[in-house]
Amino acid sequence: MSRYSFSTGALYPLESEDALRRIKNAGFDNAELMPQALSDASEAATKKFERTGIRIASIHYPLAMFGMLYTAHRTMRDDGRRFTRELLAMGRRMGTAVLVVHPHTPAVPGYEALLEQPVIDNLRYLADTCADFGVTLAMENSPKTCATAEQLSAYVASFGPINMQPMVDTTEVCEAGGDPVAFLRALRPCHLHLSDFAGERKHLPAGEGAIDWAGVKAALEGYTGFYTLEPAYRYYLEDIDARLRRAYAFIAGLFPGA
Repeated sequence: MSRYSFSTGALYPLESEDALRRIKNAGFDNAELMPQALSDASEAATKKFERTGIRIASIHYPLAMFGMLYTAHRTMRDDGRRFTRELLAMGRRMGTAVLVVHPHTPAVPGYEALLEQPVIDNLRYLADTCADFGVTLAMENSPKTCATAEQLSAYVASFGPINMQPMVDTTEVCEAGGDPVAFLRALRPCHLHLSDFAGERKHLPAGEGAIDWAGVKAALEGYTGFYTLEPAYRYYLEDIDARLRRAYAFIAGLFPGA
């Protein structure tokens, strides 16, 4: 089984089952699930996902539900923790190895205990719960809070020795004014989001922008995780199946035999 993967988030607004099936039909053995609805973590959805025959190698904590994770509100926190357990239970059946999240935004000075510490506690709970399910919590770089490899490494280290590792999104590196090749050489990512960048155009399909992909490949020597393509959905609103096949051809050509 290969380690090539593609994000269902790039196929919005398709239903997750349809997105997974199309990714599988394009040649991918793996997908990253970006849930679009709470019901994507349900038993009924899990059975549908199993029938597609694809492995959900990674899950991106759903952007639509970020309010349940990055919150200081107690009841919303509790709702989010229930959803987390449902999401990871689905992931366990689908072979999930990685759960992706973003760094939190610091609170207004003077309100750290009220507004920021609960969010940090939520992320700690998420890391511990992921460990219970055999899943690694992957912390993605962010132009706003973790723009450099050093900042991302320091952010992850600030949580202490917990089940959290840094990952790299190539477009987010470029958006922060960085070089993906240098960023990747500066740390060992547990997971990847691969997309291209050119000028103001971000999350382009990999190979259609200005990123040095030969350099990226060289910087990833020894990497054992998934090669996950995560372009923006605007590039997959038409000719979906043909574009998915082109994406597979690109990643398989860049990392042959992976």
